[in-house]
Amino acid sequence: MQIIFNIDLKNKDALALLNYIQSLDFIKIENKISVLSEAQKNAIDFGLKAVKYGKTKEHKEVLEETQARYPNLFKN
Repeated sequence: MQIIFNIDLKNKDALALLNYIQSLDFIKIENKISVLSEAQKNAIDFGLKAVKYGKTKEHKEVLEETQARYPNLFKN
């Protein structure tokens, strides 16, 4: 799978995200110029604001909610 997004290198939150992504051993970063749609930019901004204001959930909590909502998708 390939995901392409634009990082404003002047934005410290964007740089922090990029540094984190680059630290993952299964991610390959290619420096290519690309343009995001406004909807994509808005979705990223929404996610970054959620993180900034603590509107996040632990992975365990999301997994538990997902398993409760969709038990048929998980093997017991």
